[in-house]
Amino acid sequence: MFVIEAVRDREVWQMGELTIELAKSPAEIAAVRDLCRSFRQWLYDNYPQHRSVIDLYYNPQKFEALLIDLPQIHARPKGAIFVARLDGEPVGCVMHHEQAPDIAEMKRLFVSAAARGHGVAVALCEASITQARADGYHSMRLDTGIFQTAAQGLYRRLGFRERNAYYKVPPELEQILLFFEREL
Repeated sequence: MFVIEAVRDREVWQMGELTIELAKSPAEIAAVRDLCRSFRQWLYDNYPQHRSVIDLYYNPQKFEALLIDLPQIHARPKGAIFVARLDGEPVGCVMHHEQAPDIAEMKRLFVSAAARGHGVAVALCEASITQARADGYHSMRLDTGIFQTAAQGLYRRLGFRERNAYYKVPPELEQILLFFEREL
């Protein structure tokens, strides 16, 4: 298991060929944006019958605007963007930001198909949790889709518990989202 030390603003965590970094440079942010686009495409590929719902949650125009704003939304010291590299190639990302005072929200966890099964998702989550704790947050929240059972299992193993919605959810999305939270 990938163990992340509680070190404030540590820039790189490494285990073998897996590296987790705070994404800062334009190239790292570009890699994260590409991974986010890959996640939306993964949703389209795996749930074609739900494309209209995916487009509601990840509206293509709003999604691209969001990707441009990632460095501001998740800026240090209240947020963080992490990129995972396996053998030097970007293979995963996760980020968090302040959702409410003392509460961080984890967003956009994604691991490419080539890197699944290498502990990348666990390492990314642990990096985000550790950094949020070091930044003074007391709990972390997240949402995920009802069809993303592997992600749900990962979150439960990491100590997240299901909870009610913590933001206003459009009626069309109520039946497909699950919400989680854990203490830090």
